[in-house]
Amino acid sequence: MRASRLWIGSLLLAALLSGCGGGGGDASEAFSAVADTAATDRAEALGASRPSPRLDICDADNVSIVLAAVPKADTPAPAGPVKVHYQRADGNYADFGLHVWQVNSANAYIADYPNVSWPAPLAPAGTDAYGIYWLIDASVFRADAAGFGFIVHKPSADGDPPGLDRLWKFTDGGELWLKSGQATVFRTNPDALATLDLNALRVHYLRSDGDYAHWGLHLWDTSRIDASRLAGLTLNVWDSPIAFAAMPNYRAASANEVLFDLPVLNPKDDISRSAVEFIVHGTPDNPNGGSGNKDGWNDNIRVDYANVTAVNGVAEVWLVQGTPTVFYRAPDLRQVSTTDARAYWLTDRLIQWPKANSGGTFRLYHSAQGQIVAKTDAAVSGADGAIELQVFAGTVPADAATRFKYVAAGVVLSVSRRDAERLARSLIASQLVLVQENADGLVQNATTAQLPGALDTMFAAAVREDDLGVALHGESGRFKLWAPTAQRVQLCVYDSGAGASTGVETMRFDRDTGIWSGQRPRLDGKYYRYAVEVFVRGTGLVRNLVTDPYSISLTTDSKRSYVADLDDRRLQPAGWERHAAPRIPAQTDMSIYELHVRDFSVNDPSVPLADRGKYRAFTWANSNGMRHLRGLAQAGLTDVHLLPVFDIASVPETGCVTPAIPAGAANGEAQQAAVEAVKDADCFNWGYDPYHYTAPEGSFASDAADGAKRILEFRQMVMALHRAGLRVGMDVVYNHTSASGQNDKSVLDRIVPGYYHRLDGSGNVERSTCCENTATENLMMGKLMIDSVKTWATQYRIDSFRFDLMAHQPRAVMELLKKTVDNAAGRPVQLIGEGWNFGEVANGARFVQASQLSLNGSGIATFSDRARDFVRGGGPFDGGQSLVRNQGYINGLFYDDNGSGAGKSKTDLMWAADIIKVGMAGSIRDYTLTTHWDAALQLQQLDYNGQPAGYVTSPAEVVNYVENHDNQTLFDINAYKLPTATSKDDRARAQMLGAAINAFSQGVAYFHAGIDTLRSKSMDRNSYNSGDWFNRLDWSYADNNFGVGLPLRGDNGDNWSIIGPLLANADIKPSGNEIGWTRDAFRDLLAIRGSSTLFRLRTADDVKARLSFRNTGSGQVPTVLAGHLDGNGYPGSRFHEVLYFVNVDKVAQTLTIDSEKGKAYRLHPVHLAPGAADRRAANDASYDGASGRFVIPPRTAVVYVVN
Repeated sequence: MRASRLWIGSLLLAALLSGCGGGGGDASEAFSAVADTAATDRAEALGASRPSPRLDICDADNVSIVLAAVPKADTPAPAGPVKVHYQRADGNYADFGLHVWQVNSANAYIADYPNVSWPAPLAPAGTDAYGIYWLIDASVFRADAAGFGFIVHKPSADGDPPGLDRLWKFTDGGELWLKSGQATVFRTNPDALATLDLNALRVHYLRSDGDYAHWGLHLWDTSRIDASRLAGLTLNVWDSPIAFAAMPNYRAASANEVLFDLPVLNPKDDISRSAVEFIVHGTPDNPNGGSGNKDGWNDNIRVDYANVTAVNGVAEVWLVQGTPTVFYRAPDLRQVSTTDARAYWLTDRLIQWPKANSGGTFRLYHSAQGQIVAKTDAAVSGADGAIELQVFAGTVPADAATRFKYVAAGVVLSVSRRDAERLARSLIASQLVLVQENADGLVQNATTAQLPGALDTMFAAAVREDDLGVALHGESGRFKLWAPTAQRVQLCVYDSGAGASTGVETMRFDRDTGIWSGQRPRLDGKYYRYAVEVFVRGTGLVRNLVTDPYSISLTTDSKRSYVADLDDRRLQPAGWERHAAPRIPAQTDMSIYELHVRDFSVNDPSVPLADRGKYRAFTWANSNGMRHLRGLAQAGLTDVHLLPVFDIASVPETGCVTPAIPAGAANGEAQQAAVEAVKDADCFNWGYDPYHYTAPEGSFASDAADGAKRILEFRQMVMALHRAGLRVGMDVVYNHTSASGQNDKSVLDRIVPGYYHRLDGSGNVERSTCCENTATENLMMGKLMIDSVKTWATQYRIDSFRFDLMAHQPRAVMELLKKTVDNAAGRPVQLIGEGWNFGEVANGARFVQASQLSLNGSGIATFSDRARDFVRGGGPFDGGQSLVRNQGYINGLFYDDNGSGAGKSKTDLMWAADIIKVGMAGSIRDYTLTTHWDAALQLQQLDYNGQPAGYVTSPAEVVNYVENHDNQTLFDINAYKLPTATSKDDRARAQMLGAAINAFSQGVAYFHAGIDTLRSKSMDRNSYNSGDWFNRLDWSYADNNFGVGLPLRGDNGDNWSIIGPLLANADIKPSGNEIGWTRDAFRDLLAIRGSSTLFRLRTADDVKARLSFRNTGSGQVPTVLAGHLDGNGYPGSRFHEVLYFVNVDKVAQTLTIDSEKGKAYRLHPVHLAPGAADRRAANDASYDGASGRFVIPPRTAVVYVVN
C-alpha cells in the first residue's frame, strides 16, 4: 500500500523528476536546435515556420482539421469476402446476426464494420447445408485493418457463447466455421472431418520473459489425454501443476520457447474424441497471482482436432504468453504498427516494451508531420531523425516500477540525458515510433510508447500551477493551457457565444511546465476557444478547435468557454458571501436525499413554467417541492445530493424535445415507444457523461447561451437549499468522459492525446466504467480532478461530494483531494463514493484503489451493498424469474412466500438477518456478532460473495442505502417480490421497514428522492435516459408513477412478461392515503435518527462499546431485528438507553429479553407525538418490565428509550 501511494504522492506533492542511467545518442541525425529558454514556440523548434495568427482558423466549421495525415498501412485483404458459417444444434436461427468491427495488426478496435453497430447485428447473407452464413466484405475495411472481431448474437442480447469476443485475421484465410456454444473458430468444416490418426499433441509454449519456472500444466484424466503415458505425474490436482520439463519429449528450443508432447487418446478409435483440453497456469509461488493466473485465458485451452494436421501421429500447436489463442501454425510474433501503443514510457528516460526481447538495435524515430512508415523487413522511411536507445541493465526506479507494475515483462530501454532534454524541449510533440531492427537495419517490431510516464516526469512542475484556465485581472484575461505535446496553440476570442471571432493570439510555451499562456485585454463576459496543433496517433498532425478543460462556464451546447471572474459580485446572488450553510459535527450525522435537478420540479405546477426543471426552481420557497424539502430538513435530513450538475454531453441545451405521450394502458407499450423515439433529443438524462468538469450544466439554466446565467443560478439554488436547512452535495464523475479521441465532444484527448485516459496494452482507451475511462493516477488528470472539486467547494459552497465509480481512482489521490479541498474550503468537506472493485484496476492491479476494501482509515466513505441486497432481495443484476424468486428480508423471504417456487428456508432468513446486522453495526470489521449458528464472529469473518461482510474501520466510512437512482426503486422491487395479494397498506409498510433499517444503521444514511412517496418508475431498472415520463416525482402526493406503461424495451424488454401483469394490477398502485402516510412515517424515522447521537456513533470503538444486538443465535425470532444502544455518558445521546425493533413479519411478534427486565422503558417521544404517522407503535406495541417481554406489531419499527 505504501509503495503504490509513494509514486502518486511524490508526483503530486513534490513533483520530483526521476533520473536514471543509460546511454545512446544520434549525432548523425538532422535536428533543428533551439535556444534554451523557458518559453519558446514548439513549431519553430520542430523546424516549422511560424505564420501570423489568422481569424479564419477560429471560425472553421470543422473543429478538427487534419493538417498532415499519417500514411495508411497497406495490410493485404483477401481477394473476396470472408465467409463466416454458423451452426446451431436446434436449427433455430431466428434473429441471429453478427456484430462485426475492424481491428488492426495488434487486434485493437479501429472502426465499426459499415452499417453495423451494437445492438443491431449484420443479417445473414444466406443458408447452406451447415447452417447460416455471413459474407464480410474486406474491400470496405480501412487500409490499416488486419482483420475483424465478431460476436454472434440476437439484437439486444448477449453473444453465443456469452461474453466472448472473437477475432479473425485476413491472413487466416477466407472461410471459417462456428458452432453454437463453442468458442472455437474452425478453419475447416468440423462436420466433414477425415479420420485423424493422432497420438500426441506437440505444444510449443513461447514466453517473452523466459520464466517457465513459475508455470505448469493442469491435466485431468477426463479431458481425452492418455493418462497411461503420464505415469508418475500428478493429475487432477490444481495446486500441483506439472512442470513442463516432466512432460514427454520436453526440450527448450530457446530461452523463450519450450516444447513438449501431450499424449492424447487417438480420435481414430472414437469419433467423439474431437478435442483435448488442458490449462497452463501459475505455480502457487507465482508472483503474479499464484496458481490462479491462467496466463490470459478465462477458460480451458481447447485444441479442436478439426484445426490440426497430424504427421506420424503428431500434431503441433503453439501457445504464446498472455495470449488466449491456440495457433495451429508457428506464429510470426513480430508486430509492426505505427498506430498502436504497446510500449510504456516509465520516466522521461526509460521505456518498457512488453513481450519484446533485447536482441537487435532499438531506435526512437520522430517526425513532426507524422509521416513515419514502418513495414516488416523494410527500412523505416518518412522520419525526420532517430534517437538511439540502449538496453537498460540497471534497476527501474522504485516509483516507476510501482506505478507501472501492471505492465508485462519485456525489454527496458534507456534514453540518454541529452536526448531526454531534446524530447522535452520539442521532440515529444512529434510522432514517435519505437522500432526494433535487425543487423541490416530492417524493421522487426514497431510500436509507439504510451506517454504519461514521460510527461509526468518532464513537466512535473505543472502540478504546482494554481491558475490553469482563465484568470481575470481587471478586464484583462490571462489564459493558461497545459498542452505539453502541442506544436502550436492559438487563443481564439469571441464577443458572443455564437458570433464570429474578434481576436486571435499565438500563445507562448513554457517548457518547464508544458503550459501555454496568453493574455488579452477587455475580455470580461467574452468567450474563447483554443486552436491546438498536435500530433494524434493514428491520425496525423491536426488542428483542434477545443474548449478549455478548466472552463468555468460555457455557451450553448458547450461550444465555447466563458471568460469571467467567479469572485465578481455580479455572478453572486444577494447575500451570497454572508449566507451560512448548515454544519454537521461529524460525517455520521449525514442523512442524504439523492435528487435530480430536473426531476425535482419539471412536473411541479406550483413552480412557474419557465423555471420548471431548472436551478431557479429551488428559489421558489413556497413551491410544493421546496415545502417537501423543508419538511425533510425539519425532520432531520441534512443533505440534498444532486445528480450530475456539471456540464454534460447528453442533453441538448436548446431545442430539446418534449415527447407527446399517448394515453395508454397501465402496461401499454405506446408510452415507452414515444419516449424511446426522442430519448436522445429530449431534455432528460441522469448526466453521467462529463463534458466539462467545472462548469455548471447549461440545460438547467434559464439561458444556456449566457455563460453568466448558469453560474448565478447555480449559486441561487445552493443558497436556497442552505436557507431551507439543507447542505448541498454533488454527484461527480471524474472516472470517465463522454468521449475521447477526435470526437467533437472530446476535450481532454484533443489537447493532450493519449494522456488523460487510461489505456489498455495496445493503447486503446479502457471503457470498463461504461465510457472513456480517465486516468486520475496520471499527474495532471489527478490535478484536474482536485482543482475541480476545490472550485465547487469554494466558489459554489458545495458541502459534500459523491464520487461515481470512485474505485477507479487511486486512494492516494482521493486522500490528497480531501486534504486539499478541506484546507481550501476552511471546513471539512465530506466525501463518499462507489467503491466497486472491477475493471482493469480491480484488486489493485494498477494502484491501491479508493475501493471498499482499500479505504480503511481514510475518512472517505463507500456505499455498502451488503445489507442493501439482503433487505431488497437478490442483486442488482437479477433478471427474469430471479426478480420474483429472490425475496428479501422486508418483502417476504420465507415468512411470506410469494409462490414463485424459490424454496427458501428459515436458515436463509436468519442469514439475511445476520448480514443486515452487519450493516446496522456500521460494517465495522472487528465488531463481534453472534450468528444464527451461535458462533461469535467478527464481521470481517462473515462471507459476502467472497469478500468480508464487514470491511471498514470507522462508521464514517460506510454509506448505508436500500435504494438510489440505479436499478429499480424500492417500491418497484417490492412489486416483484411481495405476494401479489399484499395490501396497499402493507406495501407502504414494507417500504418504510427498509427505510427504518437504513435510519437505524450506523454510518451515513442515504435515501433516494421519492422513497418517502412510494416512488415508482413503472418498473424501469435503468431510467438514465427514460425521460421525464418514467422519472416523475409528484410533490402533491397524488400519484407515485406506477402503471404508466411498460418501461423502455432496451433495458427492460426481457422482463416485460413479468412486468406487464404487475403494472396492470390496480391493487398494487397506492392511493394518496398510502403516499401521505409514507411521507409522514419517513419523517418520523428521520426524527428518531436525529434525536440521538446513538444512531450516529462516531467511531468503531463507540459502535463496539455501545451497540449490542438482542434476538440473535439459533433461537432467534428471525423476522425481528433488535438493537440496544448504551447512551450513558455519551455526548448528545439524550437517552440512557435505546432499544429498537424492526418486525418485518405480517404478524405481531413477542420477544422476551432477560437483559431488559426491570427497566424504565417507554416509547420514543416521536411515537407518542399526536402527529405520529404509524399509530401501531403507540397503540399496539408493549413492554412488560417484570418479564422483559416486548410485543412488536406487524411490519412496524418500534423504538424504546430510557430517559
